[in-house]
Parts: sequence; structure tokens; C-alpha cells
Amino acid sequence: MTKNIRLIFLYLIFYGLSVGIWSEFAQLWLKAQDITIANIGIIVASASFVAALIIVLITKYIKKINELAIVKISFLSKMFFLLAMIMGCEFSIKWLSITSYIIDSILNNIIVLITYPLITHLLKNEHIYSKRKLIEYTAKDVGLLVASFLLGKTVGGFVLNYNSMIAISMFFVACATIVVFLIKNCSDFANSSKTNLKKVLKDKIIIIYLIYLFFGQIAYCSALGMQLLLITKYANFTPSTGALFFVGCGVLGDIFGYIALKKLTPKNDYLTISIKFGFRFLFYTIIVIVPIKEVLLIGLFVSLFFSRAYENKTDGIYINRCDKDNMFAFANFRYAIDYIGKAFGTLICGFVFELGLRYIFGISIAFIAIQMLLCYILIKLRMNEAKKVEAEIKPNLQDDLGDTLQS
Repeated sequence: MTKNIRLIFLYLIFYGLSVGIWSEFAQLWLKAQDITIANIGIIVASASFVAALIIVLITKYIKKINELAIVKISFLSKMFFLLAMIMGCEFSIKWLSITSYIIDSILNNIIVLITYPLITHLLKNEHIYSKRKLIEYTAKDVGLLVASFLLGKTVGGFVLNYNSMIAISMFFVACATIVVFLIKNCSDFANSSKTNLKKVLKDKIIIIYLIYLFFGQIAYCSALGMQLLLITKYANFTPSTGALFFVGCGVLGDIFGYIALKKLTPKNDYLTISIKFGFRFLFYTIIVIVPIKEVLLIGLFVSLFFSRAYENKTDGIYINRCDKDNMFAFANFRYAIDYIGKAFGTLICGFVFELGLRYIFGISIAFIAIQMLLCYILIKLRMNEAKKVEAEIKPNLQDDLGDTLQS
């Protein structure tokens, strides 16, 4: 079990590096293919919609799934379609490049979907969700940092371009694939995708959490669904400088996330939520009022700095309500909601992108307000649930104590 956990975290590192090196530049790569911003939004959203559809079909029709086998197939397929992207660019076959990009994005979504259920079969505790996300975030930041230094450089008379980033990404995907095949298969990884999903969804807190997730993804992606395009257009950054800015925000956010996970999580969950989303709401509002470069950069920094902290309180605590036997089925449903929210947010971002910062961030703050309200409702429901459990346990403890004394 310990070896498998380490191998899962190792393939997450290689996967994060591959995503950081290429995926953040993908929208700029699409723009270089003479695709409009609105159509880029449609392409990116399509990948999320299709991933959600695949997940729903898996949940509904496939009775038995080996999760480790899906990861292996996904990584092998990802290598193939990254290669197809390069070939499409080299031979000017635009449809091949774009189709391969969409399929690669779908595979990324599937890999993210499968990873946490894999981990929970082996280890499940209060902090494991945040730990897994922070490992992935850190690896992506390192990959983005490497790409920001390499992009545009000349090595041996060869200029490193977007295609070069795809090739480097393929190398790390190959490393991840090797690690995945080293994971020892076991019966725990074979799980029913349909087991007790209806039972899981009878939980009122889970239902509200899924609604929160949907609006939260719209809130985030309607502003930052095209973050490199945003910073290159409205802050006049080069792609490499923009990438370095996001790396800096991400690294500082990772450090804060690790510290917050260990020492800086407030005991009051209302305060935790207010810190995570309140600052984002405040600075997005300032961007709407004063839509200038300096305010934009401060707002982006604050948003990204706090986005990676307290996921144990905003997501992990609700995901872990589901027992591990039903985790894959619940994860399917959860990620379908997640991807649909991302798709809507990215579509909105693409359609209003050219209208200016006021429109981009004005729409986002409306959804952040809904997101925060749902978070506060979830905290209230959990507190009421805890009080109810305590009220039921206390009389039983008193009765047991009385019986013991009488004996």
C-alpha cells in the first residue's frame, strides 16, 4: 500500500510537469492557429462538456471498472494525441491539431477524475485531498516555470516553440506512464461505478456542495478561464513573462497552502471561507471600478494566492463524506458537475473577453457571491448535523455510565 501511494504521487508529479509545460500555453497556441478568442472558448468548453458526457455514460452503463486500468489507457492515449498535435502542426493539418487538442484535454480530465479514488482505496484521511492537490499544483508550477524559460530560446540553431513544449510534455507523460505501470494492481482498484450513487445523493449536504461546485467553477473560469490570454492582452505581458507571473503566484500560493494546511486554518470555518473567497470578491470588485493594469495584476495575485489554500475545508471535507467503496461513483458525478461548470465559465469568458475587464470580472463577482452564500449554508448545515449527533450520543453515554455504576 505504501509503495502504491508513493507511485501514485510520483506519477502525479510527472503529470503535473507535463501539464504545466504545455497546457497553460495551449490557448496561445490555438490563437496562433488564427482562431478567434470566442472560438477558443468554445473549443476549450467543448472538451469539458465531452468529458462530462463520457463520465455520465460510464456511470450509467458500465457496471465494473478497474480504475488503474483506466489510468494506464489514458496515459498511453495522451502520448498518442500529443504526437498527433505535433504532426498536425508540422504538416498544416489544422483539424488534426484541434481534434487532438480536444481529446488530450478530455484525457486530462479523466486522469484528474480517477486519481483521487485510486488514493482513497489505499489511504483516506482529513488532509489527503489537499496533499494530493498541492502536489499536483506544485508540479504544474514547476513545469510552467521551465516552459517560461525555454519558450523562444534557441538551442543548437533550433528555436523552441509551442510544438517543442508539446514534445517536452510528451517526455514527462512517458515518465508518468512508466510509473503507472509499476503500480501493483489489486482488487481494491476494481470498483462498481453504480454502487449506491442514489444513496450518496440523498445527503442534503452533498447536493448543496455539488451546486456550490458548479457555481464556483463558473465564478473562477469566467474570469481566469483564459488567464495567459488575459494577461498578454490586458497587461501587455509576453507569454513567458505572463507565465513567470503565474508561476510566482502559484509558488507563493503553494507555500501558503502547505502552511495553512498545517498551522493557519482558522477554527471558525466561516472565517476560513471569508479569507479564501472574500479577498477575491473584494479585488475583483476593485478591478471593475478601476480597470487598469496595476489593479488587474494585484487582483490576479490575490485570487491565485488564496485559491490553493483551505481545499480541505471547501472540498475535501465534503468529498470524504462518501465511503471509499462509492468514491469512484461519487467522483464521476462530482467531476461531471465540475466540468460542466468549467465549460460554462470558459464560454462566458470567451464571449465577453474582448468587451473589457469590467465585463470579465463583473460577471465573475456575481457568481462568487452565490458561491460564498452556498459555502456559508454548508457550514451551517454541518454545524447543525454535529449538534444533532452530539445530542443523540450524550444520553446514550449517560445511560451506559448509569448501567456501569449500577452494576
